[in-house]
Parts: sequence; structure tokens; C-alpha cells
Amino acid sequence: MASNRERVTQGLELLTGGMSAFVEKQLRSVHGDRWIDAARGSFRDDRARTGENGESFQWDAHALLTVMWDQWNTCFRTVLGHTERSLVSELREFRNRWAHQGSFDFDDTYRVLDSVRRLLLAAESPRLPDIQSEKQDLIESHVAEQVNSQLLQASFKKNKLWVIAIYLICCVTLVGYLIAYANDSTMFVVTIISLLFVYLCYQQFKLDPPLLYGPRECGRCHRIIYRKSCPYCTD
Repeated sequence: MASNRERVTQGLELLTGGMSAFVEKQLRSVHGDRWIDAARGSFRDDRARTGENGESFQWDAHALLTVMWDQWNTCFRTVLGHTERSLVSELREFRNRWAHQGSFDFDDTYRVLDSVRRLLLAAESPRLPDIQSEKQDLIESHVAEQVNSQLLQASFKKNKLWVIAIYLICCVTLVGYLIAYANDSTMFVVTIISLLFVYLCYQQFKLDPPLLYGPRECGRCHRIIYRKSCPYCTD
């Protein structure tokens, strides 16, 4: 399965591929032939962002979101609403976290993909089905992992109860045998054995389920795997 960071990366790439034409169109409609200069004015660094011919702009998620934010009142306010402006601001924060190697849990990843989907929907982007597929795959993987984990925990608890039951049977049998053939040291031995089995049962009660993952199909290569991460995709 793809990691959360990989899914965020894919979401940002789909945002760039799905929104760049829309952003260029809005910039052209306001700034005309000077739209590249207007876009370049949103940046304070010296990084070259234009193509070799100087007539195209090199978009990435950072450039796209920065230009949309800076040019909002001029170019985008009439075609997008306050909700989309909030999405741009939110995605800028997530993109900065991604650029600084920040971590993403399921909620963060879902939020990124859903925010990208909403922006692509507002722009009527042809890449909308791609982000919907990515979002659906995230949900299915998360649900499958949760269900799988719950089943394994239930199985582990059941097995733990069986182990405790076996300990108790052994303890009762052994103590009963010693009492039946009692001698001067019997009570001491019975006490030691009882404490030992109490300790073993207590350790079983305390034991946490191992982080195991049952057999399932990898969402990327479709092979059957038994671990959380797919060894075929990561090798």
C-alpha cells in the first residue's frame, strides 16, 4: 500500500496537473500577454520559473497555490468562492509541511485529497476522476486495515483466554495431586506453584496484541501480502 506521504505527493501532483491550465486561463484573462510577469511577481526568490522560450510557466504545487493566493482578488474572486480560497490556504499549509518532511496521518491525508478534489471540482478539471480514485483507494485501504486489525485482536484475545484456561487447569490438577499426596513440604510447594500460575495468568492479561497484519491484496501491485507494507512495491 502507498504510504500517506506518497498519497499526499500524488495529490499535490494531481492538483498541479489539474489546475495549471485553469490558473493560466484566469491570469491571461486579466493580465493578457503579461500574465507570466504577474505570476512571477508572486515570488521573491531568483529561481527561474519560466520555460526556455520564456512563454511558458513552470508550475508545481507551491507555485500554483502561491499565485492563486496572491492573485485571488485580481483573477480568481469572480470565478471561485470563499470556500475555494480557504482550500487554497489550507493546501499551502499542507504543502509546506510536505516540503519540510512532515508526517501525515490518515486524517491529514484524507483532508489533502479531499481539498484537492474540491478545488478540481470547482475548476471543472478533467483530472477530477483521478483524485476521486486516489481518495477512494485511501478510504478502502484504511477501512481494510482497521477491520483486519480488529479481527486479529479478537483472535488474539480468544487465544489468550484459551492459554489462561490451560494454565488454570494445569494449576488445579497439579495442586490437587500434591494435596492428595500431602507431606510436610506440600503447602510450601502448593503456594509456590499457585503464585507461579497467578503470575503467568497475569502476564497473559497484560499482554498486548502483536502488530500483525493478515493476508490481503496490495492495492498497488495486487499481490497477496501479510505485512503492513508491501515488500514487492517497496523493494
